[in-house]
Amino acid sequence: MKLNLLLALGLSALGAGSLTAQTNGHSSATNKNQNGTAATTTTQSTRVDSATVYDSQALRFEGKWGSADIIRGAKGEVVGTVGWFRDFDVEKLVQSSPRAAADARTFKVGNFRGSLVTTIGASLVAIGIAVASNNSNNASTPVLIIAGAGGIGWGLNHLTSSYAALSRALWWYNRDLAPR
Repeated sequence: MKLNLLLALGLSALGAGSLTAQTNGHSSATNKNQNGTAATTTTQSTRVDSATVYDSQALRFEGKWGSADIIRGAKGEVVGTVGWFRDFDVEKLVQSSPRAAADARTFKVGNFRGSLVTTIGASLVAIGIAVASNNSNNASTPVLIIAGAGGIGWGLNHLTSSYAALSRALWWYNRDLAPR
């Protein structure tokens, strides 16, 4: 019987110690939470500053027929126009981000190649149609038209991939606007 009493007292002491530890843990969690609130206020002011920087410095592009305007900030200031045979230095614009600069180089190369080949392809199609309209029964007419259509397809594919690289370049630039 004494053993049962001692066992019950021991278990109740362990239970009481456990409750005390939980209460102390809760109060330290409350203190940590109060300290965390102060840290959150600091983080929130940093977020406001970074949001202001982002709103004024972030880049985007808006496409038009055959070109795109690169726009800075929420106000919509146009900083450059890219497109067929337009030589705006996107790489210099996004040079603060190495990944963005690499994608800007990809855009420049792909945009030039795509513009050149698409223009040559369109010219070949136009020449092929002109030769065909003169009632000249020439075997080169379908070859010109088919080669021109192939050039247009190849060039437009490169133009599309170059605009994807431009989009990535602007995304990397915007991502790196965050404070370090």
